[in-house]
Amino acid sequence: MDNIIRHADGLVRRFKTRNPFEIADNLNVLVRYGDFEHLKGFYKYICRNRFIAISSRSDETEQKIVCSHELGHDQLHRSQAKAGLMSDYDIYNTIDVYELEANYFAAQLLIDSSAFLDCASKQYTYAQIAAELKVHEELVIIKGIILNRQGYNLNIPFVPASDYLGESKNTYSLCE
Repeated sequence: MDNIIRHADGLVRRFKTRNPFEIADNLNVLVRYGDFEHLKGFYKYICRNRFIAISSRSDETEQKIVCSHELGHDQLHRSQAKAGLMSDYDIYNTIDVYELEANYFAAQLLIDSSAFLDCASKQYTYAQIAAELKVHEELVIIKGIILNRQGYNLNIPFVPASDYLGESKNTYSLCE
C-alpha cells in the first residue's frame, strides 16, 4: 500500500492538483466518454496509447472518481494492461487485487488528508465527510484505512469491497 500512496502523492506534488482529469492530461492519458449502460469506466493500453474511458451517463462526481480509479490502473498496472492481462471482463472483479489497489489510489489522490482529518475532528460521519468532500462514502472509508496505516486510530465501519465502484459488465463503444 505504501507504493500506492507514494504514486498518488507524487502526482499531486508534481502537478499541484488533485484533479484527475488535469493529471491524466499532463500524463498524456487520453480520456474519452462513452454511452455505457452498466459500465462506469475502464483503462486500456493500445498501440502505445493510454486511454481512460468513462461513462457519459455518470454524474460529474462519479466521473471524477472513475477517472481517479482508472488513473490508478495507469500508474500501477500499465504493464499488466500492455500484456493484455486486464481484460474488460476483469474490471471490477470482486476478488481482483488490481481493483482494490486502484480504489486505494483514487482515495489517496482525491482526498486530502488534512481535509479528511478536519471533518473527522468535527465528529462528522463517513457519509457527512463524503458529502463535504464530494466523493463516495466507500472512498472516504478507504482513506480512513490509509490514515490508520499511517498511525491514526479511526473507527472503520466496514471495508468496502474492491468492486464497490463497478456494476455489471456490458458491451460498449468509445465516442469522442
